[in-house]
Amino acid sequence: MRSRIATSGLVTTAVVMLFPAPEAVAQDSPFVTPGMPPLRRLEAGQTDRFTNDFNPAIGAVIDAIGDWSDPDAGEDGFDIDLRTLELGVNGRIDPNWWGYAVLVGSEEFEVEEAAAHYTGFDSNTTLRFGKFFADFGKQMQVHVHDLPYPNRPGVLAEYLGDELPGVGAQIDHWWETGDTSALRVSFGVFSELGGEHGHGEEEEGPELALADRRDLGDMALTARVTQFMDVGANAVFQWGASARHFGDFSFEDETNGLSAVGLSNTVYGVDLTLGIDDDSGLSGWTFGGEYLVASGDIGAEVVNPTTLAVFDDDVAGYYAWGERRFDRFNSAGVLLGSYEHPEEGTPTEDELTAYYTRNMSEFARVRLFATLNDSEEDGDTTTVGVQLTGYFGPHSHGVNW
Repeated sequence: MRSRIATSGLVTTAVVMLFPAPEAVAQDSPFVTPGMPPLRRLEAGQTDRFTNDFNPAIGAVIDAIGDWSDPDAGEDGFDIDLRTLELGVNGRIDPNWWGYAVLVGSEEFEVEEAAAHYTGFDSNTTLRFGKFFADFGKQMQVHVHDLPYPNRPGVLAEYLGDELPGVGAQIDHWWETGDTSALRVSFGVFSELGGEHGHGEEEEGPELALADRRDLGDMALTARVTQFMDVGANAVFQWGASARHFGDFSFEDETNGLSAVGLSNTVYGVDLTLGIDDDSGLSGWTFGGEYLVASGDIGAEVVNPTTLAVFDDDVAGYYAWGERRFDRFNSAGVLLGSYEHPEEGTPTEDELTAYYTRNMSEFARVRLFATLNDSEEDGDTTTVGVQLTGYFGPHSHGVNW
């Protein structure tokens, strides 16, 4: 099993991180755990760690969806959407630094990630700074096109955003916790955190805004602890706990010129993942899930042109998924979830997605899917579609386990 480790494997990984001659090792996590994106080609350009010529690895991703949707509320019919075109570069800066940048857009490009990683403390510690996806849960570090299913689970998108890029700094450290297990912790401080990147329509209403300058205690904070371990001969189990805290923010309604300031909220999450391989390592099962609670000032609503009401309460939700990998090229799975919306009355929404994935090669993927959403507010929505994703050249985001 590719995720399985033993004492010798941990020691070997530590040695490689101390002397990272193979460039790919320095870019991503030293371990691959169940539910992570598949490893693709990870070259870092035609330089080595002792040069600084500008010759980084350059890659691109195209992710498109065509679907038919039949909602109880809203328009039905067909749609074809270029969800994203992603351009990425990555490479060595010097023996202790590695950097990468990602531009994403469907009509206009913006910088989604631009970060540097420092690994000079010791073999198990990494400091990253710049703009990057915050370390929350098992899936929020991962871009939508790298997920094992077609869309971000609803509870994650509702409580954290479709994606969670932040501008700040984060430190990671991992330890051996036995012959066949490891534990990792991370802590991040951000001046900006959250945002949309062309993967869906912006919602109307008050928007969350962070002040340009704040006290250190009012910065956006993230923390995560996670551990994985071997279970028997062919299985790996991972657990994790995460938190995201906004210490001082405001809700602003530009239409009516309204704002509510001095607010705070926190999102907590726990996640479990289990991967089981057969003896060949080519087929197997993956099961995972996450439970989230959002607490504090979690929503706002314009009551009338002069009043902005803030919703201060707790809401919760979850998602769970299971996937059968038949071989290197074919897999199928089911995702289900339920969550409360952070608004008055906490209306509930349930989701169920079934999908089949065909990897045409290491760099081309076709996914068929069907989704049913059942919302207390908007009724039922049925969606059937196909997702096409193509990878050009190296692909790396510094995703950690």
